[in-house]
Amino acid sequence: MGTTSSFYWCSVCRQENSCAHQGVRDISRHVEDKGHRAKEQSLNSVSSIAQFYVTGTSVGGMSVQEAKTRRAEVKVAVAMVQHNVPFAVADHFSPLYKECFRDSPTAQGFKSASTKTTCLINEAVAPHFKKELVMKMRENPFTLVTDGSNDTGLEKMNPLTVRIFDTNKVVHRFLDMCTTSGRSCGTAEVIYTKINDTLQENDIPWRNCVGLSIDNAPVNTDARNSISARMLKENGSIYIHGCPCHIIHNTAKHAGQKFMEISGFDPEDLTVDVGYWFKGSTNRKGYLAEFCEFHESEYMEMLLHISVRWLSLERCITRILRQYGRLTSYFKSLNEKQPRFRRLVDAFSNPLTEVYLLFYQATLPVFTLLNLLLQRERSSIFQLHREMTKFIKKLCVRFMKPSALQGRQVHDILYKDPLNQLPGEKLNVGFTTRATLNRLLEAGDITPQEEQLFQQAALAFLVRAVEYGIYKLPLKEALLRHTRFVDVQQRTECGVEDALYFIDRFQELLPFRGPEEQDKVCEEFLEYQLMDIPMPQDPTTFNVEEFWGSMSSIKCKVTSLSQFGRLTKIAQLVLVLPHSNADAERVFSMVGLNKTKTRNSLALDGTLSSIMTVKMAGLEPNRFRWEPPTPVLKASKTATNTYNKKH
Repeated sequence: MGTTSSFYWCSVCRQENSCAHQGVRDISRHVEDKGHRAKEQSLNSVSSIAQFYVTGTSVGGMSVQEAKTRRAEVKVAVAMVQHNVPFAVADHFSPLYKECFRDSPTAQGFKSASTKTTCLINEAVAPHFKKELVMKMRENPFTLVTDGSNDTGLEKMNPLTVRIFDTNKVVHRFLDMCTTSGRSCGTAEVIYTKINDTLQENDIPWRNCVGLSIDNAPVNTDARNSISARMLKENGSIYIHGCPCHIIHNTAKHAGQKFMEISGFDPEDLTVDVGYWFKGSTNRKGYLAEFCEFHESEYMEMLLHISVRWLSLERCITRILRQYGRLTSYFKSLNEKQPRFRRLVDAFSNPLTEVYLLFYQATLPVFTLLNLLLQRERSSIFQLHREMTKFIKKLCVRFMKPSALQGRQVHDILYKDPLNQLPGEKLNVGFTTRATLNRLLEAGDITPQEEQLFQQAALAFLVRAVEYGIYKLPLKEALLRHTRFVDVQQRTECGVEDALYFIDRFQELLPFRGPEEQDKVCEEFLEYQLMDIPMPQDPTTFNVEEFWGSMSSIKCKVTSLSQFGRLTKIAQLVLVLPHSNADAERVFSMVGLNKTKTRNSLALDGTLSSIMTVKMAGLEPNRFRWEPPTPVLKASKTATNTYNKKH
């Protein structure tokens, strides 16, 4: 049987075919086919390779049946890691398989309980994937990604992961946990020493490191005593990239503080109060559901805003607005004495609260749209400068005259000049926001002074957001401007100087500085600009990584040499550069799924590191089809003995 009941696997043709039309008849027709018969005849005429091995052995000195059993044990162990299943469950698998599959020699020989499963991952599978990664890092450019865990345990985790180009895409792999301990475990010196030791132990040269992705904490990015400063001493060409996701989040937060100073309204306080008021109380939720039924609307769960989550505020505000009428009726109908309830009653009794929430609902998508781009797993560094510039201009156009923006670079915009700003009644605060504000004003629910106060708060929000964004975002970073050439859609707007910038910066990895070599780079660049590249109906789905992976295989029809060898090498180096630190955050999410309250004894530098290595080895999406290579099967035979000797 194939992957589903509608397909079957032909072991002769080594392919999967459909049998959804006539079932068994489809299979019979395939078996009678000339192509199948020819392959079957060829197989029967070939001598078995078994005659060249010692009788009764097949793989690494193991019998055929033993190799099958080892294969099954390894594949089950890997599947448990991929699905975050505790290894203790393996104690149940061996007797279960024997009971369920009594006619299978493989199932009857399956003997991998929790201890052996742990040994297979630690001593056979994880070392195999780590060795593959180390070999690639010794020969190719890579970016290091790291972040530090909270200082809550005896040891501090500083997971060290790697972005590297593999065949036709950029992959993200786990290298080492880099644990530190002691009173100085969080200092730049200790963390850098651990990272450096990891590279030295694996003979990975610093010259191949082209980027470092870290968050914006001083221990990481300070000009002198930081991790990045020490790495630049090893390789001055490394591109240090902080986390724009944090910057965008902080931009909204600082703008919100300006809004609160004028209006007295804080959306985070309101969303937190609403979320926690209904959290864990069936009675309160049930009473709100009655109001929803009375208003003939569907009950919706109140979302809980977490201040450190980049995208949660907009969702929480949208949910409150969708239930705004029901929530207002709910809080006005009760008489509770808790401080949180009194705050909520005051908020929902104020007509301007709805206006404030509508303003945030209309404005926050500008922030979340850029944040979503930054959180992509696919390489997006070539879009970063353009999208950051768009972000600033989108904010400016909400409170500035269009004439003040035309023909100006972001840093030249005079956004604080009152002459360039729109009057309060023309601020772009959102259509629904403006309509609600006018309705409340006409009904006499708010005064003209309150309307003016809101407009002042909205202007202060937008001005502060632009000010903070321009100051913190890497808009002046030359490298980001030169990465655009790898984007097929922007190639005609770029020049060969963009590619030459990286040749000058990474001279050891891109040895094309000679006049003759640079001429060839220019020729390749011009041919690249003139190429007719078919685009999908939706250009945003175009895979830039696959494109540059395939470019390396294009041959010149005259010389049969690589037509874009130099340009491809430059582009693949650019694509491994980081566009945000979201990769590091995903690593901690993965750690949290494995190091739980019920698995709190996992050794950070041992089993947990091995689990992370396997999980990030790129076995998705068809992980069940992964075949353990012979070295893994051989190592699995001695894994338990090796593990016991170490411990």
